[in-house]
Amino acid sequence: MMLFIKIANPMYIEILRHGPFIHMKKIPESTEGDMVIPAHFGPKDPSTYTEPEKEKVALDSGLELILIESLDNVMYNNIINYESAKQIWEKIAILCEGKEEVRSNQRRILVSQYDGFMEKLKEGITEVFERFNKLVNDLQLHDKYYEAE
Repeated sequence: MMLFIKIANPMYIEILRHGPFIHMKKIPESTEGDMVIPAHFGPKDPSTYTEPEKEKVALDSGLELILIESLDNVMYNNIINYESAKQIWEKIAILCEGKEEVRSNQRRILVSQYDGFMEKLKEGITEVFERFNKLVNDLQLHDKYYEAE
């Protein structure tokens, strides 16, 4: 999925990391009664966006469409109320990978399987290698690496 997103538009990765583009404008210092409100930045009115700004904002919608189109009905029902591609992506990650506690438990189970790895009865060398290779790949997906000795 990540490869497809990178190929579709390199800016999509930035949207997944930082959220949608929100164009800001400088709001000058003002006063309300006796209170002085210092100059600050706030969201720009969408009706005043320039064409390049409109294109950047539309990127989030394009990425949302890609993400939504890639989901089955069950996953779609879990993300239907999210308003940005970043929120959808984060929910998909939780649904697929679980929260950090779940990932930590999975990592411990994989390490235990690695430590106790043995050939099964009547298992050929090819099957042993495939099983071991899958275990090592799963460990790497969970940020656990072993040095070759």
